[in-house]
Amino acid sequence: MSDFETPLYRESDGTYISIAQMHFFLNRKEGKTKFKSGHEDFFEYYNLCRVYNLVSEMMKESPECAIMYWDEKQGVVSMGFPTDGSVAKALAGIDHAGVIDDDDEEDDDFGIFNKKPWDNG
Repeated sequence: MSDFETPLYRESDGTYISIAQMHFFLNRKEGKTKFKSGHEDFFEYYNLCRVYNLVSEMMKESPECAIMYWDEKQGVVSMGFPTDGSVAKALAGIDHAGVIDDDDEEDDDFGIFNKKPWDNG
C-alpha cells in the first residue's frame, strides 16, 4: 500500500486522510502553521480528502457508482453520482470535522442531501 492509500488518521465513520495527503498540506506555504492552529483551510482540505478517499474506495468496489475527473476549467477534481445512490447515502453519513461557520450559505444549492454530513439530527 502506498503512502497515498495508507491512512494517517481514520475517523469513527471510517473516513480518513492518507499519509501522502497530509504531507501535501504540510508542504504548502504556511501548511504547518495552519495545521497546528486548526485553521479552517486545514479542515476544509481534511474533509475534502475524506470525501475523495471514501468515493475512491467505493468506486474500486463498484466503478459505476460515481465518476471523478479533473475539471480543467475550475482546476479541481470533480465528481458526479446519483442523488439517491450509494455514494450520496455514504456522504450523508459522514461526520464533519472542524469548525463550521453557520452564517455561510449552504453548499447544497440543489437540496440533494436530506441529511447533511454536518447535521447531527
